Amino acid sequence: MRLATVGRVLCLLMSAGLVMTGSSWSDKAQAEEKRVPIKIEGKQSLPLRVLSRAFSKVYKAPDANSGTVAENVPAFQSYFVYGKKGGASDLDEQVWYEVGSDNRGTILGWMSSDDVFEWQQTMCLSYTHPEGRYPVLMFEKKAELEKLTGMAPDKRKEMAEKYYIDIAMGDVPPEFPIVTVEPKKAVDITKEFYLLPILQFAEIELDNREARILKLAAVTGEEADARISSDIRTNKQYLQDAVQGSGSVSAATLEKLGVDIVWVMDTTNSMMPYINQTLKVVEDASKRISANAELAKAVKFGVWGYRDSVSIADIGYNVKNYTPQLQGIDQFVETLKTVDVTTAGSQGYAEDVFSGVNGAVDETAWTPDAIRFVILVGDAPAHQPGHKWNASGQSQATLRAIADDRNITLYAIHIKDPKAEQYHALAEEQFQTLSTNRGAEGGPAYFTTSSEDLVGFEQMTKMVTDSIIGLLEKVHQEKNKIVAANPPTSNAPVTKASDFDGPSPAATLPTATPHSVNLDLLEGPQQPTEADKSAAGNADQGKTDAAIKAAFVQWIGSQAGAQAPRDVVAWVTDKDLLATDIQSLEVRLLINKQQLDSLRETLKTILAAGRKGQISGEDFFSSLQAAAATTARDPEMIKRAKSLAQSGLVPEFLVGLPYRSRIMDMTNELWGSWSVDEQDMFLADLEARIMAYETIHDGPEGWVQLNKSDDPSDYVYPISLELLP
Repeated sequence: MRLATVGRVLCLLMSAGLVMTGSSWSDKAQAEEKRVPIKIEGKQSLPLRVLSRAFSKVYKAPDANSGTVAENVPAFQSYFVYGKKGGASDLDEQVWYEVGSDNRGTILGWMSSDDVFEWQQTMCLSYTHPEGRYPVLMFEKKAELEKLTGMAPDKRKEMAEKYYIDIAMGDVPPEFPIVTVEPKKAVDITKEFYLLPILQFAEIELDNREARILKLAAVTGEEADARISSDIRTNKQYLQDAVQGSGSVSAATLEKLGVDIVWVMDTTNSMMPYINQTLKVVEDASKRISANAELAKAVKFGVWGYRDSVSIADIGYNVKNYTPQLQGIDQFVETLKTVDVTTAGSQGYAEDVFSGVNGAVDETAWTPDAIRFVILVGDAPAHQPGHKWNASGQSQATLRAIADDRNITLYAIHIKDPKAEQYHALAEEQFQTLSTNRGAEGGPAYFTTSSEDLVGFEQMTKMVTDSIIGLLEKVHQEKNKIVAANPPTSNAPVTKASDFDGPSPAATLPTATPHSVNLDLLEGPQQPTEADKSAAGNADQGKTDAAIKAAFVQWIGSQAGAQAPRDVVAWVTDKDLLATDIQSLEVRLLINKQQLDSLRETLKTILAAGRKGQISGEDFFSSLQAAAATTARDPEMIKRAKSLAQSGLVPEFLVGLPYRSRIMDMTNELWGSWSVDEQDMFLADLEARIMAYETIHDGPEGWVQLNKSDDPSDYVYPISLELLP
């Protein structure tokens, strides 16, 4: 999915399932004449809605002295607007909204602009992984941000650096143009949920790149401090917390660090030598781990095997989890000895790689709060989406998106057989997408070795495992240094070795403080091998370390409960101001299970119509009409439609949003212009998304309870824009 005018922006808060109703509020509504919500200015059908801040009130009339209908309204409640009144005078900026819980005339009362904000675009923003970029600066006035983004690149960078220095030094006067700043620590949206709805937006150019200026509201949940503004000019506690480095962490937190390492291995008959070499690497690691009680307690292992379709005689299995519960190193060594290959030959070269990865990502019994690593080892590409032997139905893109949501770091080791060179490009593209980890600089954690080089495979596998285990060793060493340097009773956090991190920190930025967790210590093996000393080996080591560092930064933020800005309205740009090729804000959509089901069924209908049209030779929309009987849609509406957006099949929450979608833009002419292969690719992509939705729907992870009173059916999932059709 692509944005038409908004670009990468985040989160749709849907009204269905998110609106608070109650008999005490609806009694008055019964007496009201049925009314229609007012529309967004300039729109034909989109209703205006407002979103509540925490601890809001609903009044009987547009007057704070009129008495309340409800108090302590939770955050994130969405209301339709039935009336709007300005302040009593030109000097009074307060606005009153007559709100309703639905679009069917259920009027609740009046809310003040102090308690709500208009939410027109129904989309919002979230922060990208903080590694390798500077924190988002949030300006009080649009003009100040426009002035900065309109400067020549050198001047802009100079001014932005000064802002970062002032913030880091706490030099924030009352007239400072920046109202707040993103914290340096990674904010885990699944644990510390925040919402950044877009209130206004405009397109700009930064260094000849498309970018956006956006007005947003920063809102958090029901916590006691939800209405305490994070304005850094007045809230010095938030400022102090925000400037703590991404590696700032207490010894007590480091004590909790655990790591899960799960192999996903091709177990067809060509792979036995590599399974044996992996066992050798694990046995070597066992000596290192077993000698350290802290390590032995902190690291757990697992292994999944994948083959191909069970339609192949004697294949044995499609996917197998050898470790239903993750294991300590000694037990895992014995388990790995039981991993064997099939004696049956595959039909064709591809294997069911995606089902193996899907099983590991979605069904592994991950240790709570551990850093999660998956190591994929295979010599063949995966069956593409739409292939009858792709049992998961997924693609590399959907699996990567789900792995991101589960905070899983994936390494891919591609064993290349010189005799199968025609398959290398497809496998490389798939493995690279799977191993593109959030926040990891230097590219995908993708490594290759020749099938004729078992020693090279062993060295590569050892490099990855040694680096992960080395993370634990180095962190425990740092923890012991912190404990030695600070009284045992102190819970005060310590800072890492630099202040604001970025792709190229300026020399003028403040530097180290003592007793730090220096993330640079995570880089490089303890004892480099000959392979590591080569140029290729150094590049591979760099990619390994970058992925580990990004995972560790994410873990620290999650464990520390890093807090996003709250209760402010500000202007931002979605690009890093010092490195404009880096995206600092991304798009998500908050969707409940009912809406996810609706979207899944829509894609199934479109998929079936496309397949039917290919077989019968009917045009696309003629095939769609047959679906009307089963979807309770009007066949005549589909017949008259010029695009899918006009067919009535697309869920209401996708209609009218300011982004472009492949399914919304689908027309008979576009479908007919495609070759059969292009049509197949489009339909296979839909099928992969359908399967991704099923994985999300059925999994317990990632679902957010916005309010304590919400039922599980009301929970929402912050789905990435890449997973929408």
